[in-house]
Amino acid sequence: MSYRFHLGIDLHKRFAYWVLLSEEKKVLWRGRVETSASAVRAALSRLPVVREETHAAIEPVTEWGWYADLLQTEGLKVRLVDVFRASITAKMRLKNDKVDALVLAELLHANYLPEAYLAPLETRDLREFMRNRIFLVRMRTQAKNRIHAILSRHVLQCPVTDLFGKKGRAWLLDQPLPGQYARERDMLLRVLDGITTEIKTLEKEIAEKAEGSKIASLLMSIPGIGAFTALVMLAQVGDFSRFKTPQQLGAFAGLVPSSYSSGGKERFGRITKRGSSDLRWVMIEATNSVNQKRWGWLYDFYQRIKIKKGSKVARVALARKLLTIAWTLINKKDEPFLARPSLLKPLEIVAA
Repeated sequence: MSYRFHLGIDLHKRFAYWVLLSEEKKVLWRGRVETSASAVRAALSRLPVVREETHAAIEPVTEWGWYADLLQTEGLKVRLVDVFRASITAKMRLKNDKVDALVLAELLHANYLPEAYLAPLETRDLREFMRNRIFLVRMRTQAKNRIHAILSRHVLQCPVTDLFGKKGRAWLLDQPLPGQYARERDMLLRVLDGITTEIKTLEKEIAEKAEGSKIASLLMSIPGIGAFTALVMLAQVGDFSRFKTPQQLGAFAGLVPSSYSSGGKERFGRITKRGSSDLRWVMIEATNSVNQKRWGWLYDFYQRIKIKKGSKVARVALARKLLTIAWTLINKKDEPFLARPSLLKPLEIVAA
């Protein structure tokens, strides 16, 4: 569908700047709009447009979700900007809110706006749910590291492997630390207990969500992928069919090699690390148990690359391979990994 009106929105926490262009690239309206539902509706009522013939471009800042939902509810087509590509396309010396909004509107008008995936509300909610679990686990790790630091300052070494297990904790509480440090140890242990309780609650919900999702069940048939990893993949990827090839999915995770081409010569570098950092992280973490028998030919794949290029490169290549299998399972035959002998045949080694 072609649109007659092109609305560029430079969105911020407290306000946004709007620029509206006509088909003739004439500025029909521009102004500053408070970032609130009532102010957005009031601004829309002042626009001299047919809403169904208007599309708007916004950048994926913190507030974009509800803002996009509201604009769509009001009848506009919303396009989410790929900030990285847009910054290259529209690089300029002069930069302010008015110019940014105008550039977005002009890119819309020229049908040259680099778009990002505008995930539906259900997918965005799942992302926040999984990010909450990741946040709590990292908080727990920080608290544990703080306790280890206290022990190191006082040259105390736990005689058991798990400091936070039953025996380790009993030993920790028995250590005669000076007043300030003893108080901090007790405080951190209470924090750990609270965080651990919340994590256990979330993990139960994660297991239930994964069990109730057919796509998550398919993903969990792949070695190394459990309920948590499967849901993070679902949350970050959303619709797997939006990627035409598994290589595009690998690029979205930032797991493909960067390439440099000039004068007919091309060389490859480190992985790009562009795209979803959470997806990249969980896919590499999924390779931690690669030494288990259930990995089958994937273990051989990993070993071949490890011998040539080392374990780090091999784990990245294996993580990319897992994404290839996930894409194939979901977009091709809709069957679990182990139930498809054709998928058990070694694929060509992807260049690391």
